Amino acid sequence: MEAAKDLDDLLPAHEKYLSSIVGKSLLGEQSQTIRKSLFVLFELILRFRSHADRLYEGIYEMQIRTKESGRGRNKTQESSSWISEGRKAITQHMDSIAKESTTSLDSFLSLLPLQQTVDLKFLFFRLVFTEFYSRLHAKGKES
Repeated sequence: MEAAKDLDDLLPAHEKYLSSIVGKSLLGEQSQTIRKSLFVLFELILRFRSHADRLYEGIYEMQIRTKESGRGRNKTQESSSWISEGRKAITQHMDSIAKESTTSLDSFLSLLPLQQTVDLKFLFFRLVFTEFYSRLHAKGKES
């Protein structure tokens, strides 16, 4: 850049800089599959958070109802059956999200070594360095 004498000499350096930004932000055409895989993982994280929030809200409401005075026995039985059914549905949703996320994470991890950028190869190295995900995958297959 300092050796450039005029604006035309700066254009190739600027193009290289822009392509570097596009590549690192996963906006290039060659990054489409890994970007889609990453978006699927983010979507699963948000779905899990939403279900976990609903579960915590249900627990909080149950605690409030339990503390209320003047409540009859029938109301308690009705609310506890509703809460247990709701809890079962939410835990089933969370289990399905966990299975989907395991599949998506495996897919994401399998795409990382195929990437050309050094940053993504380093990300792969960092993710598999401790073998945490491979141990999780092995435990998931056992059960």
